[in-house]
Amino acid sequence: MFANLKAIASVFILIGIILLLAEVGETFNLYNAPYILIIVGFIFLVISSIITNKEKSLLCRIGLHKYERLGRDIEVPAMFIYKCKRCSKQKKAASII
Repeated sequence: MFANLKAIASVFILIGIILLLAEVGETFNLYNAPYILIIVGFIFLVISSIITNKEKSLLCRIGLHKYERLGRDIEVPAMFIYKCKRCSKQKKAASII
């Protein structure tokens, strides 16, 4: 059910942005419909992320991790290993720094 909510939220955001870029408000009398669609889409996206993700921290549930660099990967030297300070999630990513 919440996977559908994420898809619906993404569509709301996309439609709102398309309506803003196409400047449909000048042709049709939409008032603030594009802005409302974008805001409702973000609210649905945050709610579905909070409910479906099971991390401890609320910020980590919506995807705002606080990563610190642990070191390099043994197999691929260009990759670094990062670990979230709040939820201990690890990821590997290339870094240019």
